[in-house]
Amino acid sequence: MNTRPRIMIVLTTILLAMVAGGCEKPPVPEQTESSSVAESRTTNGSLLDSLDVSGDIDTSASTSPPDDPTTAVFLGLRTSKPATWLWQPPKRSMRKANYLIPGRNGSEPAELIVTHFPEAPGNTPEANIQRWTSQFRSVDGGPAKAQVERMTVESMPVTLMEIHGEYMGMGGAWHKADQRMVVAMVQAPAGSIFIKMLGPDDTVLVNRDDFMDFIRGLAPTR
Repeated sequence: MNTRPRIMIVLTTILLAMVAGGCEKPPVPEQTESSSVAESRTTNGSLLDSLDVSGDIDTSASTSPPDDPTTAVFLGLRTSKPATWLWQPPKRSMRKANYLIPGRNGSEPAELIVTHFPEAPGNTPEANIQRWTSQFRSVDGGPAKAQVERMTVESMPVTLMEIHGEYMGMGGAWHKADQRMVVAMVQAPAGSIFIKMLGPDDTVLVNRDDFMDFIRGLAPTR
């Protein structure tokens, strides 16, 4: 006796039962982070190591200046700033706050940029320092050397990097001589926040103390 039709009927019945029960596809096992990735995050010193990141902080860009020109508010943080640092609408999607820092006696201004990126393996202070360093070269055309220091502000670990020389930008298609960059990498409740002052060497140096006050004054808004 040919049993093939009977087998087909049984298989069809089973498939219909699975569809009715919401099992159109076999359940996919929950994916867990591999031990190698987890170990990499630990050994490479992620910017979020030992940090309780809050997901309910508004991470949208600052679309209007604060009512108080001596205050900056962004990404769940607040700090004081000079009234001469002028708020500007963020120019790119990854920027969360943008300020124009005037130079002395009408000289070329610098810019203060606040950015916030999704976390990912490899987002370490060392990797970021290497990336920013590659955007500079020394006066004699050799590699520029960054100065790095670490501090804690309101229980938030901060890595500070400073470098100067000829700035070549991301792609190196254009160069600007006598530039200086100071960056604070802050492990904040919203995640890793980057606060960068970049511009002519003289302008950045004149405003460096105010920048450090800006960083030391950071505190959660709640």
